[in-house]
Amino acid sequence: MLDKLRADFDGIIELVNKTPAPLQEMAFKMILEQWFTANTAPKPAATPTGTATTKGPDFSAAPGSVPDAVKPFLTANAITTDILEKAFHPTGPGAQLLASEIPGSGKASKLVSLSLLLCVKQALESGSFTCTLKELRELAVHYDCYDSANFSATLKASKNYYKPRDKGVDLELSGPGLKKAGEIIKGIAAGE
Repeated sequence: MLDKLRADFDGIIELVNKTPAPLQEMAFKMILEQWFTANTAPKPAATPTGTATTKGPDFSAAPGSVPDAVKPFLTANAITTDILEKAFHPTGPGAQLLASEIPGSGKASKLVSLSLLLCVKQALESGSFTCTLKELRELAVHYDCYDSANFSATLKASKNYYKPRDKGVDLELSGPGLKKAGEIIKGIAAGE
């Protein structure tokens, strides 16, 4: 196991260095805990015939468990489980947005905030920070921030929050989008 740790250590340090300086110690501890949990799993049990058996992978994450792909986002943005639970329930597969009102000063600002929150919601479900335009339109109507005439223009004006895409293709968060989504989640948790 020590050889595996040596092999993985540079990658761990590289990931820690991507987090803000005040959070690096916490990120290092969390990543190491995850590494030890993943690499010290119990050995497969032996059957009466002497051959080892292993159970197949469980692809259905337990409700309330955050997918591994989301954990770096949470760490980098200093979002604790308590903060996340104030914006989404459960905090894993089946997550629903809890906000009664979307943060923002006008329809355009609220639409962008909603798109970022929906991408995080999808990440809690699948590990991918994406959102369909159809779901965004439906929930924008629900949250009264849908402006059909300016829908595309609003998203285009905030294109730095999304990875480059073709017209009509679903949204995927970029680095600045992930950071802004973290700020919005913390704002919701603080009651702002």
